[in-house]
Amino acid sequence: MPRWELERVGLPLLSRLSRLLIALPLMALVACVQNTATGSGPSPSSDFIVISDFAVPRGVVRLDPTMGFSLYRGEPGVPAQQRAASVGRAVAFLVTDTITDRLRARGYDATSTTNPNPAGSGYRALIVSGTFRTIDEGNRRRAGDEHSAVIADVAIKAELPGGGVQPVQSFTVDSRSAPRVRDENGATMRETGVDADATDVGAEIARVVGEVARRNNWLPARR
Repeated sequence: MPRWELERVGLPLLSRLSRLLIALPLMALVACVQNTATGSGPSPSSDFIVISDFAVPRGVVRLDPTMGFSLYRGEPGVPAQQRAASVGRAVAFLVTDTITDRLRARGYDATSTTNPNPAGSGYRALIVSGTFRTIDEGNRRRAGDEHSAVIADVAIKAELPGGGVQPVQSFTVDSRSAPRVRDENGATMRETGVDADATDVGAEIARVVGEVARRNNWLPARR
């Protein structure tokens, strides 16, 4: 082959080799950046959802005025302040318990805690907390028509490794407008009054938290 033909073939080849040698370091640099961004450590088997006990401020519990008397003549009934504290604790437990159970049923690694500021897990975690605005017993003597209510202000925050805690969403749930909880057969649950209200509020909060988790690609627990 004439020399001029070798040069015609060799020049484009040398040009392509030169571009490849330049590109290889750039490709390695991109790979390093990607590894740094995603993290090279072991990934958790699931992302967590932590439900903190909801706060019950003083004065938010409205007791049924027809209840609280003593069955024993001459003995005083339970003090109103003690009754209110008991009702508040029961409602708070039902709300957090319902949220936790509902999220677990969706496959999420959910847990409840009495700590209002749960410690970091080192992995991604959604933190659900809230404060009751109203816990109204209504009239418990009118079963099914108590006119009771539970209203809670809810906050969802996200804890990210190295990123601290960031607010995600805040909302209010009112049992009077929340969907009624139904069992597997489609019938409404047997709880009445503030017990039913607390269950309805917990189920609605779990629905919203579940949607937030889904939109943010929260990893479900591995079974």
